[in-house]
Amino acid sequence: MSSVAIRTRLAFIGGLTFFLTVLSALLWGLWLLVVWMTAANQVPVNSLMIQGEQHYLSREEVRQSVLALPEVGNFFTLEVDRVQQQLQSLPWVYQASVRKQWPDILRVYIVEQPVAAQWNQDAMVNTHGEIFRVRHDDPSLVSLSGPDEESNRVLEEYHSVQKLLQPRGYRIERVHLTPRRSWELTLSDGVTLLLGREDLEARLQRFIDVYPGIAERERVAYLDLRYDTGLAVGWKQDEETDNDKKRGTKSDRRA
Repeated sequence: MSSVAIRTRLAFIGGLTFFLTVLSALLWGLWLLVVWMTAANQVPVNSLMIQGEQHYLSREEVRQSVLALPEVGNFFTLEVDRVQQQLQSLPWVYQASVRKQWPDILRVYIVEQPVAAQWNQDAMVNTHGEIFRVRHDDPSLVSLSGPDEESNRVLEEYHSVQKLLQPRGYRIERVHLTPRRSWELTLSDGVTLLLGREDLEARLQRFIDVYPGIAERERVAYLDLRYDTGLAVGWKQDEETDNDKKRGTKSDRRA
Protein backbone atom coordinates (compact mmCIF):
# COMPACT_ATOMS: atom_id res chain seq x y z
CA MET A 1 0.00 0.00 0.00
CA SER A 2 1.42 3.37 -0.96
CA SER A 3 2.06 6.16 1.50
CA VAL A 4 -0.65 8.27 -0.17
CA ALA A 5 -3.27 5.60 0.35
CA ILE A 6 -2.22 5.18 3.97
CA ARG A 7 -2.49 8.93 4.61
CA THR A 8 -5.90 9.02 2.92
CA ARG A 9 -7.15 6.14 5.04
CA LEU A 10 -5.84 7.69 8.24
CA ALA A 11 -7.45 11.01 7.33
CA PHE A 12 -10.77 9.25 6.74
CA ILE A 13 -10.53 7.39 10.05
CA GLY A 14 -9.58 10.59 11.84
CA GLY A 15 -12.46 12.50 10.27
CA LEU A 16 -14.95 9.74 11.09
CA THR A 17 -13.70 9.59 14.65
CA PHE A 18 -14.05 13.34 15.01
CA PHE A 19 -17.57 13.26 13.54
CA LEU A 20 -18.64 10.47 15.88
CA THR A 21 -17.12 12.30 18.84
CA VAL A 22 -18.98 15.52 18.02
CA LEU A 23 -22.25 13.61 17.39
CA SER A 24 -21.90 11.77 20.71
CA ALA A 25 -21.26 15.06 22.50
CA LEU A 26 -24.32 16.62 20.90
CA LEU A 27 -26.54 13.67 21.78
CA TRP A 28 -25.22 13.64 25.33
CA GLY A 29 -25.83 17.36 25.65
CA LEU A 30 -29.35 16.97 24.26
CA TRP A 31 -30.06 14.18 26.71
CA LEU A 32 -28.83 16.30 29.63
CA LEU A 33 -31.06 19.16 28.42
CA VAL A 34 -34.11 16.89 28.26
CA VAL A 35 -33.37 15.51 31.73
CA TRP A 36 -33.00 19.03 33.09
CA MET A 37 -36.21 20.28 31.46
CA THR A 38 -38.27 17.35 32.68
CA ALA A 39 -36.84 17.29 36.17
CA ALA A 40 -39.47 18.23 38.76
CA ASN A 41 -39.66 21.96 39.54
CA GLN A 42 -36.89 22.86 37.10
CA VAL A 43 -39.32 24.79 34.88
CA PRO A 44 -42.50 25.26 36.93
CA VAL A 45 -45.68 26.98 35.78
CA ASN A 46 -45.29 30.40 37.31
CA SER A 47 -48.29 32.18 35.78
CA LEU A 48 -51.92 31.06 35.44
CA MET A 49 -54.01 33.30 33.19
CA ILE A 50 -57.80 32.77 33.47
CA GLN A 51 -60.01 34.17 30.73
CA GLY A 52 -63.74 34.14 30.07
CA GLU A 53 -66.68 35.62 31.94
CA GLN A 54 -67.43 34.12 35.34
CA HIS A 55 -70.72 34.89 37.07
CA TYR A 56 -71.06 31.82 39.27
CA LEU A 57 -67.52 30.40 39.35
CA SER A 58 -64.76 32.34 41.11
CA ARG A 59 -61.26 32.60 39.71
CA GLU A 60 -59.95 31.21 42.98
CA GLU A 61 -61.95 28.01 42.43
CA VAL A 62 -60.38 27.67 38.99
CA ARG A 63 -56.92 28.31 40.39
CA GLN A 64 -57.31 25.77 43.20
CA SER A 65 -58.60 23.16 40.75
CA VAL A 66 -55.52 23.56 38.55
CA LEU A 67 -53.08 23.61 41.46
CA ALA A 68 -54.58 20.37 42.76
CA LEU A 69 -52.82 18.57 39.89
CA PRO A 70 -49.36 17.34 41.03
CA GLU A 71 -47.88 17.68 37.51
CA VAL A 72 -48.62 21.42 37.40
CA GLY A 73 -45.16 21.97 38.94
CA ASN A 74 -43.46 21.20 35.63
CA PHE A 75 -44.20 23.21 32.51
CA PHE A 76 -42.91 20.55 30.10
CA THR A 77 -44.56 17.44 31.55
CA LEU A 78 -47.90 19.14 32.23
CA GLU A 79 -50.56 17.78 29.86
CA VAL A 80 -53.15 20.35 28.79
CA ASP A 81 -55.76 17.59 28.28
CA ARG A 82 -55.39 16.62 31.92
CA VAL A 83 -55.93 20.21 33.04
CA GLN A 84 -58.95 20.51 30.73
CA GLN A 85 -60.53 17.39 32.20
CA GLN A 86 -59.90 18.67 35.71
CA LEU A 87 -61.59 21.99 35.00
CA GLN A 88 -64.56 20.44 33.19
CA SER A 89 -65.23 18.32 36.27
CA LEU A 90 -66.26 21.53 38.06
CA PRO A 91 -70.10 21.74 38.01
CA TRP A 92 -70.22 25.35 36.82
CA VAL A 93 -67.82 24.77 33.90
CA TYR A 94 -69.48 23.97 30.58
CA GLN A 95 -66.30 24.05 28.49
CA ALA A 96 -62.64 24.73 29.17
CA SER A 97 -59.69 25.20 26.83
CA VAL A 98 -56.09 25.13 28.01
CA ARG A 99 -52.78 25.95 26.33
CA LYS A 100 -49.20 26.47 27.42
CA GLN A 101 -47.21 29.56 26.52
CA TRP A 102 -43.43 29.67 26.74
CA PRO A 103 -41.66 29.98 29.05
CA ASP A 104 -43.91 29.36 32.11
CA ILE A 105 -47.48 30.52 31.42
CA LEU A 106 -50.64 28.40 31.47
CA ARG A 107 -53.63 30.01 29.75
CA VAL A 108 -57.14 28.84 30.67
CA TYR A 109 -60.36 29.92 28.98
CA ILE A 110 -63.57 29.08 30.83
CA VAL A 111 -67.11 28.92 29.43
CA GLU A 112 -69.62 28.73 32.26
CA GLN A 113 -72.79 26.69 32.19
CA PRO A 114 -75.50 28.62 30.29
CA VAL A 115 -78.01 28.47 33.13
CA ALA A 116 -81.66 28.07 32.14
CA ALA A 117 -83.53 27.01 35.28
CA GLN A 118 -83.42 25.31 38.64
CA TRP A 119 -84.03 21.57 38.56
CA ASN A 120 -85.69 19.38 41.21
CA GLN A 121 -84.56 21.75 44.00
CA ASP A 122 -81.07 20.23 44.15
CA ALA A 123 -79.60 20.90 40.71
CA MET A 124 -79.67 23.19 37.68
CA VAL A 125 -80.40 22.71 34.00
CA ASN A 126 -78.60 24.55 31.21
CA THR A 127 -80.00 25.91 27.96
CA HIS A 128 -79.29 22.57 26.27
CA GLY A 129 -81.50 20.74 28.74
CA GLU A 130 -78.51 19.15 30.50
CA ILE A 131 -78.54 18.74 34.27
CA PHE A 132 -75.55 19.76 36.37
CA ARG A 133 -75.42 19.10 40.08
CA VAL A 134 -75.05 22.33 42.00
CA ARG A 135 -77.24 24.17 44.50
CA HIS A 136 -77.95 27.80 43.72
CA ASP A 137 -81.03 29.73 44.82
CA ASP A 138 -82.01 32.37 42.28
CA PRO A 139 -85.60 33.69 42.53
CA SER A 140 -85.38 35.02 38.98
CA LEU A 141 -85.04 31.49 37.57
CA VAL A 142 -88.03 29.27 36.89
CA SER A 143 -88.18 26.02 38.83
CA LEU A 144 -88.44 22.89 36.68
CA SER A 145 -88.94 19.39 38.00
CA GLY A 146 -89.58 15.88 36.79
CA PRO A 147 -87.69 12.69 35.96
CA ASP A 148 -84.04 13.46 35.17
CA GLU A 149 -84.23 11.78 31.77
CA GLU A 150 -86.97 14.24 30.79
CA SER A 151 -85.06 17.44 31.63
CA ASN A 152 -84.76 18.58 28.01
CA ARG A 153 -88.43 17.90 27.35
CA VAL A 154 -89.48 19.87 30.45
CA LEU A 155 -87.31 22.81 29.40
CA GLU A 156 -88.78 22.81 25.89
CA GLU A 157 -92.32 22.66 27.27
CA TYR A 158 -91.57 25.58 29.56
CA HIS A 159 -90.46 27.71 26.61
CA SER A 160 -93.56 26.66 24.69
CA VAL A 161 -96.08 27.58 27.39
CA GLN A 162 -94.13 30.73 28.27
CA LYS A 163 -94.67 32.05 24.74
CA LEU A 164 -98.40 31.57 25.22
CA LEU A 165 -98.77 32.96 28.76
CA GLN A 166 -96.16 35.71 29.01
CA PRO A 167 -97.82 38.08 26.48
CA ARG A 168 -100.99 37.88 28.64
CA GLY A 169 -99.10 38.99 31.73
CA TYR A 170 -98.72 35.59 33.40
CA ARG A 171 -95.33 34.59 34.76
CA ILE A 172 -94.53 30.92 35.27
CA GLU A 173 -92.90 30.08 38.57
CA ARG A 174 -92.75 26.30 38.26
CA VAL A 175 -93.22 23.57 35.66
CA HIS A 176 -93.59 20.01 36.92
CA LEU A 177 -93.81 16.76 34.99
CA THR A 178 -95.20 14.06 37.26
CA PRO A 179 -93.97 10.44 37.19
CA ARG A 180 -97.16 9.66 35.21
CA ARG A 181 -96.08 12.28 32.62
CA SER A 182 -98.82 14.75 33.54
CA TRP A 183 -98.08 18.49 33.40
CA GLU A 184 -98.57 21.00 36.22
CA LEU A 185 -97.81 24.71 36.10
CA THR A 186 -97.58 27.12 39.02
CA LEU A 187 -97.92 30.82 38.28
CA SER A 188 -96.26 33.67 40.16
CA ASP A 189 -99.51 34.40 42.05
CA GLY A 190 -99.48 30.87 43.46
CA VAL A 191 -102.22 29.39 41.27
CA THR A 192 -101.50 25.87 40.03
CA LEU A 193 -102.78 24.69 36.65
CA LEU A 194 -103.39 20.96 36.30
CA LEU A 195 -103.04 20.31 32.57
CA GLY A 196 -102.81 16.55 32.20
CA ARG A 197 -100.91 14.84 29.41
CA GLU A 198 -102.50 16.09 26.18
CA ASP A 199 -103.81 19.20 24.44
CA LEU A 200 -101.78 21.56 26.62
CA GLU A 201 -102.11 24.52 24.27
CA ALA A 202 -105.90 24.18 24.03
CA ARG A 203 -106.22 23.82 27.81
CA LEU A 204 -104.03 26.85 28.43
CA GLN A 205 -106.11 28.84 25.96
CA ARG A 206 -109.19 27.83 27.96
CA PHE A 207 -107.48 29.12 31.10
CA ILE A 208 -106.66 32.41 29.35
CA ASP A 209 -110.29 32.80 28.24
CA VAL A 210 -111.96 31.81 31.53
CA TYR A 211 -109.66 32.89 34.36
CA PRO A 212 -110.14 36.68 34.06
CA GLY A 213 -113.88 36.18 34.56
CA ILE A 214 -113.54 34.25 37.82
CA ALA A 215 -114.54 36.31 40.83
CA GLU A 216 -112.23 36.43 43.87
CA ARG A 217 -109.26 35.15 41.91
CA GLU A 218 -107.04 35.77 44.93
CA ARG A 219 -108.78 32.81 46.61
CA VAL A 220 -108.03 30.37 43.78
CA ALA A 221 -105.60 27.59 44.78
CA TYR A 222 -105.69 25.54 41.58
CA LEU A 223 -107.51 25.12 38.29
CA ASP A 224 -108.09 21.62 36.98
CA LEU A 225 -108.14 21.83 33.19
CA ARG A 226 -108.06 18.08 32.54
CA TYR A 227 -111.51 18.13 30.92
CA ASP A 228 -112.69 18.21 27.34
CA THR A 229 -114.61 21.39 28.17
CA GLY A 230 -114.68 23.66 31.20
CA LEU A 231 -112.54 23.47 34.31
CA ALA A 232 -112.73 22.86 38.05
CA VAL A 233 -111.68 25.46 40.60
CA GLY A 234 -110.07 24.66 43.93
CA TRP A 235 -110.38 27.42 46.51
CA LYS A 236 -107.82 28.22 49.17
CA GLN A 237 -110.53 28.54 51.81
CA ASP A 238 -111.82 25.07 50.96
CA GLU A 239 -108.32 23.64 51.43
CA GLU A 240 -107.95 25.41 54.79
CA THR A 241 -111.36 24.17 55.88
CA ASP A 242 -110.49 20.59 54.85
CA ASN A 243 -107.26 20.82 56.81
CA ASP A 244 -109.12 22.12 59.84
CA LYS A 245 -111.57 19.23 59.55
CA LYS A 246 -108.73 16.73 59.32
CA ARG A 247 -107.03 18.24 62.35
CA GLY A 248 -110.34 18.17 64.22
CA THR A 249 -110.88 14.51 63.33
CA LYS A 250 -107.40 13.63 64.58
CA SER A 251 -108.07 15.57 67.78
CA ASP A 252 -111.35 13.70 68.33
CA ARG A 253 -109.56 10.37 67.82
CA ARG A 254 -106.86 11.32 70.29
CA ALA A 255 -109.56 12.34 72.77
